[in-house]
Amino acid sequence: MYTLYFVIKLVYPAGMGFGDVKLAGVLGLSLGWFGWSALAFGWFAAYLLGGLFSIGLLLAGRAGRKSAIPFGPWMLLGALVGIAVGDAVGQWYLGLL
Repeated sequence: MYTLYFVIKLVYPAGMGFGDVKLAGVLGLSLGWFGWSALAFGWFAAYLLGGLFSIGLLLAGRAGRKSAIPFGPWMLLGALVGIAVGDAVGQWYLGLL
């Protein structure tokens, strides 16, 4: 996760702080300990939860397109979701194949 977030930081420096990049490294190691399913779902959940929150702020008129929204809390929440249900979601998804 660290490498991917670092590339995002290099491509668009204004879009993400380096603290998020460092946090991604720690969370990637932690989620990797629980398995690939926890890692993948935890990463996805961070973007999903942060995106839903951002859409809510836009609809409520409390933020605009250019508003800065911290991503670190959503990374942490996504990691917790990945640990809690990542394996179950991974097994369900693989069962569909």
